[in-house]
Amino acid sequence: MFSLSLFRQSVKANRVIWSVMTAVMTVLCVQFSALDMTRPLLFTVFYGMMTTILPGIYVLVTSNKLIAGQVDRGSMAYILSTPIRRETVVFTQSVFMVVSLVLMFAVETLAHIAVNTAAPLSLATVGYTGLAGNISTKMIIQINASAFIVCLAMAAICMAFSGIFNSSRYAIGLAGAFLGESILVNMLAMFGRLGVDGLKNLKYATICSFYDYESVLLGKENWADHLLIPLIIGVLAFIIGGTVFKKKDLPL
Repeated sequence: MFSLSLFRQSVKANRVIWSVMTAVMTVLCVQFSALDMTRPLLFTVFYGMMTTILPGIYVLVTSNKLIAGQVDRGSMAYILSTPIRRETVVFTQSVFMVVSLVLMFAVETLAHIAVNTAAPLSLATVGYTGLAGNISTKMIIQINASAFIVCLAMAAICMAFSGIFNSSRYAIGLAGAFLGESILVNMLAMFGRLGVDGLKNLKYATICSFYDYESVLLGKENWADHLLIPLIIGVLAFIIGGTVFKKKDLPL
């Protein structure tokens, strides 16, 4: 079910974009959490937008390269000419996507914890004037776990498109439309949270609505309940994409 050689090939083919997106996300996190000028915008800008935009770019490019792009280029024919079966291909590529996202968020989370440990950020600084105390390591882990689960669901849907279509233009086109709608609507919904009533309900039109860092900051115990639906969506998307890929005709 798992091919180490194929996994290594995927690491080699995608290490540059992973490194760039991880580095950019980490540097932005450090900047927003360390500089006095940007600290009040840590959750509005960085956690409100960047933790979906940057992984979204990585997911869009990588999901296509893992399956549909290889079918389009003809390299999938070479892979399947070896003892590697289709279910092994789709399982290995899915594992790579999950592991790479885990590592991306782990690096960024550890960087934020390090900065916050050195200079703790007050909840009042980021706009929660009714709350006392500083942002804790536990909060940072929970917020990033929430963002990761939503990004994982987005990745699974993009992987499903990659598994369903043989052509990169269809796979990346539909995945791009889905991610673009999700991220753009989420950005517009932010203005609803900032007081623009007409945009308040837009959050329900995007999968990013399940990413609820405010529940963590407000100390609500049900913050993890919001992640059940994107987790289910992600699992189903991986299964659907893999099933279609195993059964469809390939231009080999």
